[in-house]
Amino acid sequence: MKRPRLNITVRPTMTLVVSVLLLAGSPFAATADDDVVDPVAMATASIGQLEQANSISADVQIAEEAVLSSGLKIKSLRDGIVTLQRGEPGIGFIFTRKGALVDQTMSYDGERLYMLGNKMKAIVSMPASGTVDQLMDSMVEAGAYLPGRDLFYTDAAQGLLEDVLESSYGGLAPVNGESCHYLSFRGPDVDWHLWVSAETQLPCKYMITSKWMTAAPEFEMDFSNWKLNAPVEVATFRISAPDGYTQATGFDALQPTFD
Repeated sequence: MKRPRLNITVRPTMTLVVSVLLLAGSPFAATADDDVVDPVAMATASIGQLEQANSISADVQIAEEAVLSSGLKIKSLRDGIVTLQRGEPGIGFIFTRKGALVDQTMSYDGERLYMLGNKMKAIVSMPASGTVDQLMDSMVEAGAYLPGRDLFYTDAAQGLLEDVLESSYGGLAPVNGESCHYLSFRGPDVDWHLWVSAETQLPCKYMITSKWMTAAPEFEMDFSNWKLNAPVEVATFRISAPDGYTQATGFDALQPTFD
């Protein structure tokens, strides 16, 4: 199933649109000893570990570029976590991102969607039901932003690869001190890149380039401390606001604005 493009809009003077066009490939894993590495096969195998996991947790470092109306290209750096669970003891997800401009938590606990904006001291909470895949889409469509969610669907590899025009293997490269295979994929509107750990075959880094936008802004996400299939308590996904926080009207109301 082809998903809507991921749009990130910061108002009123800064807009960053990152579109991920998502190809079904053969699900076998290439190794560092292979003479020829198939980037589609390696990406499919790497992301496949996430697709098949009942629960996923990772620490992330996020770098997002945007172009202001003045023409200045800026980069925002953020730390965060991603945790999700698709089955027992309960379903849910939580995405966080924290930096100089944004400090947000977005989650789903099987019954409600939450978004906590610590910079704005506000919270949004609304009833919801459905699968993790469905609720990630619903939350984004309602104005939230779940960084890197493209990798966390149950059909993530198919979605990411379906419109790829060309792929290539760039060899081994260091990412945060770890040896990783560099894979690149060209699409009609965006190019995306995946660095895969030579040891665990899990993603080390994910990058999107919006090549037809002015200055070709990029989104980068580094991963560490992967945990797959470790049970997560549903309470992990449930959020309550500290004293003094207000109730916001919608997820988009908690997005940052720039003068």
